[in-house]
Amino acid sequence: MTSVIFCQEAKELLDAFGQTVQVLIKLHEEQFQSVVGGELDSTRFDDLIHMANERKHEAKYAYLHHLETHGCSTYDGSNQK
Repeated sequence: MTSVIFCQEAKELLDAFGQTVQVLIKLHEEQFQSVVGGELDSTRFDDLIHMANERKHEAKYAYLHHLETHGCSTYDGSNQK
């Protein structure tokens, strides 16, 4: 197994992406619970989910753009056979 080297900014961008995914999952969970609970206004989550999904995409592409332009995601060669 090889390890990947990331700079601090890449780690922070990846963490930010992970946080946006967690927020999106939480909103989906809350909407599901609302539907299961019989709330009539479960559609109130639609705009929140849409905005959270946009933030997730922005965070994802910020991370990927950083990796592409900075080139910090490289294999360090350790543990090679």
